[in-house]
Amino acid sequence: MKRKNVTIREDQQEWVDSQDVNLSQLVQDAIDEEMSPTKDELAAAYQANADHAAETNAEWSAVSMEANQHLGEPPRDE
Repeated sequence: MKRKNVTIREDQQEWVDSQDVNLSQLVQDAIDEEMSPTKDELAAAYQANADHAAETNAEWSAVSMEANQHLGEPPRDE
């Protein structure tokens, strides 16, 4: 890990001290928020979304089939 110096104002130092904050972690988290996601992170997010979408589709398909069984097929405009 690369070490860098960060200059903060005196009032910021007082706040950091009073909050018992790890300044390095705070800076790293802020930089992570500003960075674009990596290709691996995007791929993992897309996969998680695809899995969730498939589960949701399966759940709603079952609900739709159950509704059709109770209510009959929807009317068709012809």
